[in-house]
Amino acid sequence: MSDLVAGLKVDHNVSVLCTHSHPRTRHDDVNGVPVTAVGRIVEIQGRPLAAMFPWELRRYNCDVAHYHLPFPLAMASHLISAPKSKLTVATWHHDLIKHPRFKRFIEPLLESFLDRLDMIIVTAPALVEHTPVLYKRKHKCRVIPLGIAEELFVHAQPDTTDGVNETPEDLLILYVGRLVYYKGCDVLIKAMKNVNAKLIMVGDGPLRGDLERLANDLQIADRVQFLGRISDEDLANAYRRSSLFVLPSTLPTECFGLVQVEAMLSGKPVINTNLPTGVPWVSVHNETGMTVPPNDPTALAAAINQLLNDSALRHKLGRQAKERAQSMFTLTRHVAAVADLYNELLG
Repeated sequence: MSDLVAGLKVDHNVSVLCTHSHPRTRHDDVNGVPVTAVGRIVEIQGRPLAAMFPWELRRYNCDVAHYHLPFPLAMASHLISAPKSKLTVATWHHDLIKHPRFKRFIEPLLESFLDRLDMIIVTAPALVEHTPVLYKRKHKCRVIPLGIAEELFVHAQPDTTDGVNETPEDLLILYVGRLVYYKGCDVLIKAMKNVNAKLIMVGDGPLRGDLERLANDLQIADRVQFLGRISDEDLANAYRRSSLFVLPSTLPTECFGLVQVEAMLSGKPVINTNLPTGVPWVSVHNETGMTVPPNDPTALAAAINQLLNDSALRHKLGRQAKERAQSMFTLTRHVAAVADLYNELLG
């Protein structure tokens, strides 16, 4: 959302309303953008409750009110205290997979809110097909893929590896993301038991200790390196040095997988999973990488080994991955598509 705001502010007046973890509401200027962060005291199923949010929302008078979902507090606030706006849209990021009971509880709120929207932005076509509340409103869904600033990755120091005389020490598998329940990091580590290469894991999260113990138990700790959080420059170089990228997510909470785009812009093939979301649409099987069933260490290991053992195929898929990312998933294209949608609906 911050990337979208940064792109839109070039030609539009943009303000942000959000919550933060402190009890007091703050009014800040962040890089020229007014930001109101409403204080919250408690959360329910990881979602904030902030008594002053409806009041702050009602104060806005704008051409476009753009929500990012799931955000039950904002949906409820809009129904009782909507801002003055000519156009109301929302970006659907993901469903509440982890909390099915909470999802059922707020479903009437969600249905009522979606009915009031002029347009729903989804990041991939599969989200409409596999999400019932979106499918029944597919007439007002528009696919606008996410994008990233390509200069962060395409201008990294080039990889001079040509695949000739490679050794296992030269072959690096990269994972980037949080170490949380739906990312399938345990599946990837189990797959590494049958892969003769090194795995670099970038990112942190509550499962890091469990994953480190799993690598120890499988006796592959010497081939699995946990880097935690790293700088943008180090991240770009990690992509450059890698042989391929793996996104082993196991649940539809993973709706897009923006890290795939980072790898693709870096010219690396992606191995992802066949989720009913945008994940296998971003990186396409046998075109920009390989897609395997989720929760299947054997299939994942086979795909990794196939690409590691075939440098020509690996480099071909990497080149095609970069071309697809540059043509579809850049931040410039994303911002322009959102702005064009605003203009189209405002007439």
